[in-house]
Amino acid sequence: MTENNTIFSTTGITDSERMLHTPGEFAKKNLLYVQEVGKLKSLQPHKSQREKLDSFLFLGVLSGRGAIAIGDKVYDVKTGDCAFISCMEYYAHESSRENPWELMWVHFNGNSAKEYFELFLEQNGGKNIFEPEQIKALQGLIAELMTLQREKDLESELLSGSILLKLVNECLFSVMRKERVNQGKYKKICNEIRESVNRNYADGDLLEKYAERFSMDEEDLDISFQKTYGITLRDYIVNRRFTAAKELLRFTVKPVKEIIEESGIRNDDLFRKLFKDGEGMSAEEYRMKWSQWVK
Repeated sequence: MTENNTIFSTTGITDSERMLHTPGEFAKKNLLYVQEVGKLKSLQPHKSQREKLDSFLFLGVLSGRGAIAIGDKVYDVKTGDCAFISCMEYYAHESSRENPWELMWVHFNGNSAKEYFELFLEQNGGKNIFEPEQIKALQGLIAELMTLQREKDLESELLSGSILLKLVNECLFSVMRKERVNQGKYKKICNEIRESVNRNYADGDLLEKYAERFSMDEEDLDISFQKTYGITLRDYIVNRRFTAAKELLRFTVKPVKEIIEESGIRNDDLFRKLFKDGEGMSAEEYRMKWSQWVK
């Protein structure tokens, strides 16, 4: 009779193949190195979660669907979607019950891993999820890494480091190319929005209205506007209203209370703050200094 000392078994839960690796000193100090690489097919839904793990995770969905939680955000992912995650942050993933997924992944770390991850987030608008142009190419890189982990020598670590670098670069190139395409599409939208703000700055809930009109998330719209003009849409709207308030102070005799409403600012505290931070003086002082009709 064979005694089974396994603490946790995935039998009946997943059909998986994984390779663990302990890097040598040279790889640890100078290369990107594999910690674990593998693939699995979910046989029944189960939740896998981790945090405070000194590792970075690339994960790709080869088929099926599921959900990935990263911090306080939850993403629905499908065939062809990939994720790039810092495992110091809480993350969890769970396969769909109706359409179980097949995954490939690699946990890695090493020289410049953190810097590459931060660059990826910057280029992908702070999001961990992306859709590469060719997931099969990335699947091939994972397969190469799995083969190399069967060897335990410096040559395999050098080759693994090179493949990991190629994998990370492919993630970056995918989001950068997509961003260039999106910027061309969004530039026209942002031009239209800017012209509309210049005409209708006093209207309420402008950001919400534009997001609904162009079927975009408010945060995505804000980011696209910033990439086009170097300023978020929220700040552009506030600046346009502030400019209108200064014009009304300089060229009309309207009382301040009326200007607060007519400019679209509609908030006494914000109005005062804008003049204090932007002009270094109160609205009344601004009018005294700049108005052509004040004697």
